[in-house]
Amino acid sequence: MHNSLLIESLPTAGGQQLICVTLNAPKKLNALTIEMVEILLSKLPQWDVDPDVIAIIMRGQGARAFCAGGDIRFLYHAMLDGNQTRAINFFQQEYRLNLMCHQLKTPLLAWGQGYVIGGGMGLLQGSAYRLGTSSSRLAMPEVSIGLFPDVGASWFLGHLPERMGLFMGLTGSQLNGYDARRLGLLNGLLGEYDYPRLLEALQQLPSQTLHAHHTAIRSAITELEQECLTITKTPASEIDPIRNQITAALKQPDLFTIIASLLSLEGQGSTWLDTCLKVLRHASPTALHLTYRQLQEPPSKLSAAFDREYCLAINATYLGEFQEGIRALLIDKDQQPNWRYNDIEQVPNTWIERFYQFPTHIDTL
Repeated sequence: MHNSLLIESLPTAGGQQLICVTLNAPKKLNALTIEMVEILLSKLPQWDVDPDVIAIIMRGQGARAFCAGGDIRFLYHAMLDGNQTRAINFFQQEYRLNLMCHQLKTPLLAWGQGYVIGGGMGLLQGSAYRLGTSSSRLAMPEVSIGLFPDVGASWFLGHLPERMGLFMGLTGSQLNGYDARRLGLLNGLLGEYDYPRLLEALQQLPSQTLHAHHTAIRSAITELEQECLTITKTPASEIDPIRNQITAALKQPDLFTIIASLLSLEGQGSTWLDTCLKVLRHASPTALHLTYRQLQEPPSKLSAAFDREYCLAINATYLGEFQEGIRALLIDKDQQPNWRYNDIEQVPNTWIERFYQFPTHIDTL
């Protein structure tokens, strides 16, 4: 057991074990700390090669959040103190963890109840089984703090249909469980109180091949999901009423016309969309350019996505926009960030290019 991370081993019917990991910082909505990251980096490889471990399941402590992002207050104070090395180390370790999750052979499940934001999305999307509930709210709102959608988002947002990943990145939109399930960010939508039933189903698994475990886990999730649909009211889509308008806006040829087209939809009856557009209006112009470029030029493979995001994250710790965004939103809470440029038209390409130049004195990912 660790203060920030609770680890429990449950026996299975086949004489093996199920590893249950709980992010244990409910007052901070289970924000991902460097301690959590380092423990998982140490433990996951051990569990992955252990033939007695049939599956690993992650959840957040309490019902409010799976994980509401990385510990950005830690990053802020590191940057404020001029200790960029600490901030860069966090990104390096977090991205290594995210990539490791994607590559595990042992079934990895994430219980995405409540808020799943930023770094939480990195853990969720790295899991083979991405489970949500009616309370789930998935988002990548980094543009609000002068950053860009990271933790592999250039990969998983880039694969969403109808450029909805670009919409999520530009607006920081929160998706409910139903919309996240349909877009593919979740591959199971269960009941709020189905977690114990899921554990029970996993514990009943016999000793069998890895392939058979995956098949049995998919079957158990499907059964729980179908049962949930018959007894629980699925949250209504917040995208569908304005989907055609959003899709049309995202088809525009450049960042400037896309944003103008999206903002023209404000006040048309969707409070959900108006909330998204409020984020867009106040986002960092630099971050909007970075987000657009990331999702315009999708990486050819997952590892390339993390390599590029790591380069951007390193430069974000040095160039000031990220620090200022955190200050305005979470430290001073004045909601008045002093962005380097006032609007997207003022942002020069030479400034954006600086984020893509990997510093020679920094270790690669």
